Amino acid sequence: MPSLAGAAVDPTHPGKAPADGASTEGNRDDQLWLVDVPGVTNAVSLLRRWIRLLLTDDTALTEAFELILSEYATNALWHSASGAPGGRIRAELCVSGRQTCLTVLDDGPAPSRIDQETDPVEHGRGLILAEAYADETGHYDSVDGHAAWALINR
Repeated sequence: MPSLAGAAVDPTHPGKAPADGASTEGNRDDQLWLVDVPGVTNAVSLLRRWIRLLLTDDTALTEAFELILSEYATNALWHSASGAPGGRIRAELCVSGRQTCLTVLDDGPAPSRIDQETDPVEHGRGLILAEAYADETGHYDSVDGHAAWALINR
């Protein structure tokens, strides 16, 4: 079982935010959870455990987001500065009565890694899988790095 050492977990975040980022005034059913983990290999298994603990009431939704989170976090480790020493991966899960949205934030572009040869057969399907499981997906650059998100309607 992955250790929570070095992770900043806020499972009872009092703030409310809908998945679409709109104002939450008057909408008391939405919940937002945040986690920040070191960019190390076992971060992916820690994040999968985190999503399973939060989405216990819907097996299909849990399995979909576990796969999506795994793909997004692995991409953060392989393709961003999150996988470098001192790197971090942040995840946000927003659950409302109508939809659930996951966002994974990385530390931005990684320095060129010439030592890393990859077999294209083994890589490149993560985003395709996320798109297959989610109703909507997207990505954007932020001040702190890059974010990938996936939304599933309930």
